[in-house]
Amino acid sequence: MIQKVDDMIQSFKDLMSGKLIKDAIEGLIVLLVDELMSPLYDAFAKSYLFTPQIAEIAMVQSGWSLFMIIGLVLLFIGISWLTFKIIQGKKDLGSLLKVFLVCFVATYFSLTALNIANVGINWISSKMFEGIIGTSGITYEGLDGQQILKAMIVGADGITDAAYAAQTLGELTVSTSGGIFNLLSYLLLVVLPLYLVAVIKTLVLIFMAILVNLWITQSAYTGKMETLLGFANLYLRTLLVGLVCGLHWAIFVKMQTDYGEGEGFCAALGIPPIIFAILSALALLVFFFFFWLKPLIKAVQHPVSLNGAQVLDSMGRWGERSSTSLDSIGKRMGSEGVQKKALSMQDASKRMQQAADRMRTQRSVGKDKLVSTLSGGLSESVQGIAYHEPDEWLQEGGQIHVEALHELALGESEIKSSALNISEVLGDEGFRSVSLLKAPVAQRKLLTEKLSTLKKEYQEDVQWDERTGELILAGPTLDMLPQLEQEGFDISAVREGMYKDGAFVDLNNTPKISMLTDSSEAEHAAEQIKEALPLYTQAKLPQGKASSAYHALQERADEYPWVKELLLEQDVLWLPDGDLEEATEVLEGMMAQTTRKIRYNFPRHSQFAANMLESWERTGTSEGLAEVLELSNDESHVYVPEEHLNEFQKAYDQYRKGRTPYWRAKDGAVYVIKDRVPVNFGQPPLDGLDMGSFEKLQKDMMHRHEQKQIKENLDAKLPVSPTKSKASEKPANKGQVK
Repeated sequence: MIQKVDDMIQSFKDLMSGKLIKDAIEGLIVLLVDELMSPLYDAFAKSYLFTPQIAEIAMVQSGWSLFMIIGLVLLFIGISWLTFKIIQGKKDLGSLLKVFLVCFVATYFSLTALNIANVGINWISSKMFEGIIGTSGITYEGLDGQQILKAMIVGADGITDAAYAAQTLGELTVSTSGGIFNLLSYLLLVVLPLYLVAVIKTLVLIFMAILVNLWITQSAYTGKMETLLGFANLYLRTLLVGLVCGLHWAIFVKMQTDYGEGEGFCAALGIPPIIFAILSALALLVFFFFFWLKPLIKAVQHPVSLNGAQVLDSMGRWGERSSTSLDSIGKRMGSEGVQKKALSMQDASKRMQQAADRMRTQRSVGKDKLVSTLSGGLSESVQGIAYHEPDEWLQEGGQIHVEALHELALGESEIKSSALNISEVLGDEGFRSVSLLKAPVAQRKLLTEKLSTLKKEYQEDVQWDERTGELILAGPTLDMLPQLEQEGFDISAVREGMYKDGAFVDLNNTPKISMLTDSSEAEHAAEQIKEALPLYTQAKLPQGKASSAYHALQERADEYPWVKELLLEQDVLWLPDGDLEEATEVLEGMMAQTTRKIRYNFPRHSQFAANMLESWERTGTSEGLAEVLELSNDESHVYVPEEHLNEFQKAYDQYRKGRTPYWRAKDGAVYVIKDRVPVNFGQPPLDGLDMGSFEKLQKDMMHRHEQKQIKENLDAKLPVSPTKSKASEKPANKGQVK
């Protein structure tokens, strides 16, 4: 009874303090929130972390099967009709037949391809969860909705710890710091928006999987490839939305896990990760709007083409910006290859934008092309389609900057020391003072006979090689030279120097090392000379550059110690042999110059560039120019060194002068444009320019005509300005001739 009285007193205190009312309101809110969220858990479990396996959904299978049968029947009819026309001799319909056959196969395997994409994105998600959260042995595909959401509040324990299984999501959220505020914020700003994203994502994938065959069939019949491009763009974006949602979940589960262990960014700030989860969810929704919902809305507004042309145009613009950045990086790095890749990317991006413009008129152009084929080209004359040669025969496609390294030429090595010092130093190394005589060829046999009569004690001081005519005299035999001269031998080519084991240093002229024999002993003696005496090599720089290089290097003595040993003699720079390799590299870097190569694009689809270069080499008119040009493999463009620019333009104009452009059709016919009309020329002109495929030219001309028609129609619909209207209604002055 006392206990009951105490409970009553405590209840009265709680009522008076407001705690009882607070607990009642909190319990009611938790109950309402849990009841509200219960229907959402199933959607979270099936589609939030992973993309649903749409191929296993019965509704998708039945809907896809129905439209697949319709698509296959329509495509079979189209294939049969095209085959019949080809049998009749309409060979140019072969490309259309290939398109129908490809679409026929794509229709049959379309659901399989979409399912492979789903499986791939789910595999990436699973590996991503294991890597970020750091758990193993968990089947993430088997998590229920409550576990997914609880893990964002308590971390990985919400998945692995059974203690949290008895608590509802509302109770668990209220038990954290922030209470009801966190609960309501989490519900309104995280759970409900992400639930809508998961539901819309699933519905979009189901709808696209069911109707994919209709879009494939429509592309085959209309020739509008923008439909398939729009489909692929929207489907991939939808898959990536699911991947980003999973990445967001895994990151904040990891943050919450670290926070519970007192680690990580949030623990250092003392702010619960759930606050960051709420804020990041809002940022995620903004990202989804621009990345996914906005393109989805535009695709819904254009259900036939799925806004594919705009997708290609946007890719082209982004590619152009990326190529500009890549070109800047290439110039900073001095990489010629990166700059060329950037210019190629820029050209491809521009072509993508042009292709997007053509896609917008692709349906009418495809129809016109087919009608032209059936009518033998008469329909083009009725429509007034005019043919033109290229507006620009040479279009600049950008520039690349190339570091042109100057290869430093080197002279022979010389010893920079006096003859007296050389004699003293080499004498200490075992070298002997000798006279070296280079005997004439006519006197070598006589000299051999003469030397054979020498006394044996002199033979050690005499070395004779009849093959080379080199006679070395040392010691007491030095007195033999006057005697040889008296006997008629020519001793004018005698030199004085130091000799050892086949290595000789001339002291009469410029001191330098001469190797008289090819032996290891001679090489060892030469190394002794290099170590004992200062050996220098001449740097053959352009006139006036030696002094500039010498003084520039003196300012870098702290960086390169060998700079102090450089010699500048009469505007000639001498480099120490001990540091020759590094000194050469530094000087070549100082003399490097930046040159430019200009990219020029030839007319689209043309194929005469290789023949032009071959003609220059064969005739010799511009043979040197052909060697410095860099022609691409597809003959679409060429890189011209800046110093050869004028020469190239003159040679190019001269080559084109008097030549007739021609186009070759698939059936072998050769067309030449006469008065804006393609005329069958029979055979390629003798001096012609191969401009490539006639079908591609025909398509371009039809696109140009269609775009012109669209522009004229738009101009006709534009309202006339009031100023122009009044001016047109104003009567003419008297006497004025109308």
